[in-house]
Amino acid sequence: MDSSAEALIAQVTQLHATLNQVGAYVFTKDLQGRYTYGNQMVCELFACSLQELVGRSAADFFDLSASIQIQLSDQRVLQQGQRVEMEEVNVFSHSGEERVYWSVKQPLFDAAGAVVGMCGVSTDITERRRLETQLREQKRLLDTVLNSLDALVYMKDHQRRYLYANANAAQLFGQTQASIVGKSDAEMIPQTEADRFGIMDQRVLGSGEKSIGEETFVDVNGVDRHYWSIKVPIESHGHVDAYVGISTDITEVVQLKEKFRDLANTDALTGILSRRCLLERAEHELKRARRAGAQVAIIAFDIDKFKLVNDGYGHAVGDRAIISVVEACKQGLRGTDLFGRIGGDEFVVVAVDTDLAGAVAAAERMRLGVFNAVISVGSGQRVPISSSFGLALSDLDTSLDELLSRADAMLYEAKQRGRNQVCYPELLDGADSL
Repeated sequence: MDSSAEALIAQVTQLHATLNQVGAYVFTKDLQGRYTYGNQMVCELFACSLQELVGRSAADFFDLSASIQIQLSDQRVLQQGQRVEMEEVNVFSHSGEERVYWSVKQPLFDAAGAVVGMCGVSTDITERRRLETQLREQKRLLDTVLNSLDALVYMKDHQRRYLYANANAAQLFGQTQASIVGKSDAEMIPQTEADRFGIMDQRVLGSGEKSIGEETFVDVNGVDRHYWSIKVPIESHGHVDAYVGISTDITEVVQLKEKFRDLANTDALTGILSRRCLLERAEHELKRARRAGAQVAIIAFDIDKFKLVNDGYGHAVGDRAIISVVEACKQGLRGTDLFGRIGGDEFVVVAVDTDLAGAVAAAERMRLGVFNAVISVGSGQRVPISSSFGLALSDLDTSLDELLSRADAMLYEAKQRGRNQVCYPELLDGADSL
């Protein structure tokens, strides 16, 4: 054997060895679709030697009725001279096993340019396709779960742009799940709202720690919404690149809380402060006045002979009388004064930052307002009412209980002096000195 023949054999051997190492199925076919070559992976796939493979066709190994892509791609290459890249699903005849391949098929030409066969390289992507299908199914199930949650679920990157939002979160911003991706809050809502909604975002991204708290937000319909949010950072290579957030709408809970607070702080019949709320706020105002060197006046009053109104006209008229008294007294008070109902027909006004003259003037305005109030029952009959007032002014050492006690004593004195009047210690001191 001459040296050129030996060199050729060496090259063929080297080529064959190389093709056995490429990690793909390499083969050639003639114009009739019969195998003329197959590397080691092809031979192992078909469980035959290269000699046994040559001259056989795909029909000897695959169920062509279920592997239609093989015939179509081979025809395009051998009959039309086209290069083909496509996915093929092949079903083995002997086992019925289905495998998926990514195949690249190239026509082979002779010196005259005529197609004489084809060369193919196929990569088994069955496992990849299985994983992709599994991932798609898992994503579908996850999307179903996340979109079914009665909460906002979302993910943002370090620039606070949305990487994901479930249906509820997207709807909150008037977006679809696809359109919200890549956007920031400021691109969808006013900057002031975005800044307020982004306080916790900045905290979790800046600290790298989970953040939990309440957030408020005005939705696209202008409705105030309250959310309880949990935001968890996502780290990559030691840096916080994104976070996942879950925000639950607690608007109804907040509204109920506010309603109960209002009920606790407000008298149900009149709408003024309840006894508990009045006393709490009065204590606060008294402490504040002491620090500022100011005075607080306590004005206690009730409706004269209210039992006769209830007994003579009924409790419905009595309630109307109480409401009328409250409305009349409110006209004589300042916006800073505290006004509350502490019992059936008993009321207290806390006049803040006032002196004796101002407190007496306020009490007189209320007394005249009550006296002039009109309460009618059947056929235009008027129920006459009046109120008696007791007044006490604070000093540096007086407690709230002492002030209330002094005001009650002055109220009792007003009753003793004939009702429908205002009594206070300085008035009695002046009368005693005459």
